[in-house]
Amino acid sequence: MLEVITIPVTEFGQNARVLVCNQTKSAVIVDPGGEAEKIAKVCAERNVSVNAVWLTHSHLDHCAGVAPLLKIFPVPLYAHPAEQMFREKVPEIAMMYGLPRGEWPACPEPSHNIKGGEELQLGNIVAKVIYTPGHSPGHVSFYFKSESLIVSGDVLFQGSIGRTDLPGGDHEQLIATIRRELLILPDDTRVLSGHGDDTSIGAEKQRNPFLNT
Repeated sequence: MLEVITIPVTEFGQNARVLVCNQTKSAVIVDPGGEAEKIAKVCAERNVSVNAVWLTHSHLDHCAGVAPLLKIFPVPLYAHPAEQMFREKVPEIAMMYGLPRGEWPACPEPSHNIKGGEELQLGNIVAKVIYTPGHSPGHVSFYFKSESLIVSGDVLFQGSIGRTDLPGGDHEQLIATIRRELLILPDDTRVLSGHGDDTSIGAEKQRNPFLNT
């Protein structure tokens, strides 16, 4: 069984996640957007073994905690190669937002590139990598079929969708991605979004105004 630990971090209220296989206590950290010590403390308190960091995408609010976390946990980093431009420019983008200098380090490049279609092992549980562009060019989602759960990053939110006005964003592509890759999943699939509350595929089919036009 998969345990989901949600840790809201930074001014962006981003949902960093620690996903734990309860049978093995193996864990992955998904989208550590900052406050690395806070995330590491939760992992220590839960006595889990962190085996990897996975990124849905590499906007600064989802990856600024990677570099300090990898110093605490020297584990593999999985991310899409098309997001390199965001990873290397985290400090400059942070300055554009007026964020404090020195608190938003560049994100290292992944040790493992993922582009969609891969299967990643978390203890005894398998996650399928789904390519879900539109919010950003190399966005992926992590689908745990056996758990009826998908980590969707900033693709789909409760009653909303990801913004597409940032570099590499494409509104039509995002809508097509959601319809092609996410809405085909069972209605009871739990959706873990990058910000805000969790939702489900069925709820968004019925009530999301961006998908019912």
